[in-house]
Amino acid sequence: MNSMRLGALALLLGLLSLSPRPALAAEFAVDMIQFDFWAMANPDRTSPEPHVGIVVDLLNEFERRSGHTTKRTLTPYARVELDLERGNIDFSLMAWGEARGAYANRGAVLAPLHFGVRALKGIALKDYGSLKDITISASRGLKIDPRFDADQTLKKDFVRDYTTGVRKTTLRRDSQAVAGSLLTINHIIRNMGVQDEFGETLVLNTTVLSVSFSKKAPQAALESQVHAVFKSIADDGTAKRIVDKWLPE
Repeated sequence: MNSMRLGALALLLGLLSLSPRPALAAEFAVDMIQFDFWAMANPDRTSPEPHVGIVVDLLNEFERRSGHTTKRTLTPYARVELDLERGNIDFSLMAWGEARGAYANRGAVLAPLHFGVRALKGIALKDYGSLKDITISASRGLKIDPRFDADQTLKKDFVRDYTTGVRKTTLRRDSQAVAGSLLTINHIIRNMGVQDEFGETLVLNTTVLSVSFSKKAPQAALESQVHAVFKSIADDGTAKRIVDKWLPE
């Protein structure tokens, strides 16, 4: 009997040693970018989950695999950048921009992202110069492409989010095109059923969805753990399945 108990105890200890959960769980402060399908208020008011979206699902998977927890705040894009720079949060999941390297480290890559401009039907987008002739809706603070972001000669209609930009463009209110993540823009266009209103696309930049970890993060000592967990989420295809669930091609 004693030998059986010792064998069971050895097996249990062996299984525990293989667990990815850390000995001491930590809580990470995380900003979730307030964009439709990435992170948004749950439309089901009866649900105990206040938020839904790609980032929410990725954070849920991070918690499940790591044993850590996240303190989440639904945050406008421009505020996320400021929180990373000041060290108000540990990390965020967002499209990587090289300028952010001054105050944040790029971690695990979760998915490729193409950024550009989608215009109303009848508007030619032959090259970058074509953008000079139109007004373009862009989400406030969003990094789209270094040249586009810094170009003050372009006429930009700054809006709260992609949905507002697509809606205003469809209604011909202040803009004739929408700039940003083409995957997101195209999905919102399909969701609204306004595909016939839009025509040409100009790709400006290809980047990635990744972990942006603040260089002043409160939990800086655990940065490598965070990157390792998200890398496992990407490596086994879970990240792609989550993105495809919310934004099917």
